[in-house]
Amino acid sequence: MREFMQFLKDSPNCFFAVKSLKSMFEEAGFQELSLYEPWEIAAGGRYFVIVGDSSCFAFALPSSLDNLKDPYFRLIGAHTDQPCFRVKPSKEVRQNGYAKLNIEIYGGPIFNTWLDRPLSLAGRVTLKSEDVFHPRTEFVDLKKPVLTIPNLAIHMNRKVNEGEALNPQVDLLPLGGLVEDEKQVPLLLEALSNVLGVPQEEILDFDLFTYLVEEPMLAGFHEDFLSASHLDDLVMIHTAATALIESEPKTGINLFCGFDHEEVGSRSRTGAASKTLSYLLEKLSLSLGRTREQFIADMMQSFLISGDVAHATHPNHPEKHDPFMTTHLGKGPVIKIAAGQSYMTQSGDYTVFEQICKKAGVPVQKFTNRSDSRGGSTIGPVIAGNTPCRVMDMGIAILAMHSAREMMAVKDYEYTKKAFITYFNE
Repeated sequence: MREFMQFLKDSPNCFFAVKSLKSMFEEAGFQELSLYEPWEIAAGGRYFVIVGDSSCFAFALPSSLDNLKDPYFRLIGAHTDQPCFRVKPSKEVRQNGYAKLNIEIYGGPIFNTWLDRPLSLAGRVTLKSEDVFHPRTEFVDLKKPVLTIPNLAIHMNRKVNEGEALNPQVDLLPLGGLVEDEKQVPLLLEALSNVLGVPQEEILDFDLFTYLVEEPMLAGFHEDFLSASHLDDLVMIHTAATALIESEPKTGINLFCGFDHEEVGSRSRTGAASKTLSYLLEKLSLSLGRTREQFIADMMQSFLISGDVAHATHPNHPEKHDPFMTTHLGKGPVIKIAAGQSYMTQSGDYTVFEQICKKAGVPVQKFTNRSDSRGGSTIGPVIAGNTPCRVMDMGIAILAMHSAREMMAVKDYEYTKKAFITYFNE
């Protein structure tokens, strides 16, 4: 659990999650491959590839390729991004002696959980280069509280405790400092220049996202819980990556898939709605000398676990959940089921995972939404539309999903990792 908590600290957003994954795989002896060059891979090898700075794919081959069987590819997919606020590429907002940043909403955060909290910024900065088509890229984490979104005092908003809608363009602009002089250099530009050690005129633009600087912590009288930011979906990212590292493939090729942009629909080069996964699987197959016809058959005989956190039954609002199918923290991974296929789970597929959990000695639960309410979705249906393998959706149960801080049971991390290792070793 301590390793996972450190992973969370080191991964304030998708770019840094991928950097953390790169370190994990390299330390475990995985070899990085290029997207643009032929792959030289061999039985027993372990490899990874990074796509667009924010997605990561890794795979491990068995020591012999002569005994591969259905399912040929055994995959676990999750996503690297999380709901937050993205800084707009616009000038600093200066009003009434304050310097604020202009932001837009990324995903579906719970707005009021971000108020009055110490916030920092992390992301990718694009710099000038001699090649206009290939500008330089640097990654920045300010690592200290530089922003706050202040609440309006109750004396000026007497109905705040009755429920108050927050307007993102008005109420959620984060405060970054005081304006001492109208000629003052924009605070963000100054900070980026100082951290990167480059002149301000070299900074072309950026992809910067807010995050809470408060560290992950164990909670509860017996430390049963983990309270942290972006458990959705880094807990699934870390359990899947760790399981790949700790497992030994025997009759299939094991793959980890970390996609970006799930929180905004997955429709990007690095998202699950792209052809990237299919292309990488084909590149892998061709590198092993498989024909196109063999690759198609291999893909259709493959199995993917879509791992994204699940809703635990809320202790104060059980009425929001299906009254006959409750899910609980600390009771094992959760299979997610939806008739409308917002979760890509058929009985012939989710029973596979049930049997895996049974073999691993891990409890397993099932989740469905109330029949009179619509729930969310994840990468499972998106991948199934582009990659015709068997797909099922599951996740670790959490509370306060999409809050600035979420909560899970410590024991569910080990349960899920154990199930994933058993799946990869099967």
